Amino acid sequence: MKYFLFFLPVIMIFFFVSCKENPNDTVVNNYYLSDSLTNPNVQPRVVFTNPANNAVGPFVNYNRTSDYYNISANPQITIQFNKLINVQNLTNKNFSVATEDTTYIPRLIDYQYSNQADPSLRNILIFNLPIKYLVNKKYTFTVDTTFVDIHGLKLNKPYVFTYTPEPQFRVYSYFPTTSDINPLYGTSIKLDLNSSVDSIFLSKVQISPSIKGNWSYSYNYNGNFKTDDSTYIFLNTSDTLLYDTKYTISIPADAKDSKGLLINAPYQFSFTTQPFQINFSSSSSYTGPGGFTVYDHFYFTCNGNIDTSTIRSSISITPTLPFGASFYSYNQNCREFYLNPDIQKMQRGTTYKITINTTLRSRKGAYLKYPYTYSFTTGS
Repeated sequence: MKYFLFFLPVIMIFFFVSCKENPNDTVVNNYYLSDSLTNPNVQPRVVFTNPANNAVGPFVNYNRTSDYYNISANPQITIQFNKLINVQNLTNKNFSVATEDTTYIPRLIDYQYSNQADPSLRNILIFNLPIKYLVNKKYTFTVDTTFVDIHGLKLNKPYVFTYTPEPQFRVYSYFPTTSDINPLYGTSIKLDLNSSVDSIFLSKVQISPSIKGNWSYSYNYNGNFKTDDSTYIFLNTSDTLLYDTKYTISIPADAKDSKGLLINAPYQFSFTTQPFQINFSSSSSYTGPGGFTVYDHFYFTCNGNIDTSTIRSSISITPTLPFGASFYSYNQNCREFYLNPDIQKMQRGTTYKITINTTLRSRKGAYLKYPYTYSFTTGS
């Protein structure tokens, strides 16, 4: 099967990058070859690649922890020539990356190396390969002889290099990645791996404290058919998390992929949920009967369903001001409430402080960790 992806149009800024010790970690510039870059008598050739031929990963420029729709989450490949190339003339026949079962066409995405006079001319090309590197696979990059430099000269023969980016079974990344997870929506726990796994692997993934649910595979769409992608797993649950709690997900050292490869090391990550808390959402004001600005409505939301019997008694206003409190509940689910101060009793140019104390409780029995305060000042 072949996937053809068009080269992206690019406009780049020319700058120099210094050499580092590890050729697999950086781009090497050979601009001392500047005489050859535009010499019509010099035959084009490849002078540098990243990864190098026979390189073994993992590679530092492959960042699977990024947003998967971001190009930096995909493999990047650098090819450097001794001649300038007009990238506008490149086609999807010039470059390819193949495994034993699939051929891919990389996308040109380099936003760095170009000629100041003509941004289309460059000798360093950086490609994005829109795939996930898998364990124990060899990838072969080919520069075909259909490729030509700015003088129309071709390579004498195809340039080919092979590399193994993922020699060991491992976890690429996980979610959640932060420690401020809303318990209502934080049960989307996911793991991204570099190999397919089976039900035996899923049974070894442990969560502490426990969460009701089962690990499952995500789905990828292939044409009109939905297929399991068992390199990506998630926790399927309708349970909500506990407030202010640290959860730890662990994979033991004896976990294996579907082909029997042991994980390269025990894996563990943690995240912490938010305490039960309030967020100020909005207020409304207008010129009241005394001719100054008054506030007649405040709207608060919580990160969970509220025990509505605790709303009214948890609220106070200083200086003392009469108020009403209301809420809307659907199937006993209430995450917001309204506060309506008595505008007839408001004083001109006065700062009032609304306090919601720690007796406000969620339906699951979690109390506010800290009192919540909000101040407003009437017009002068």
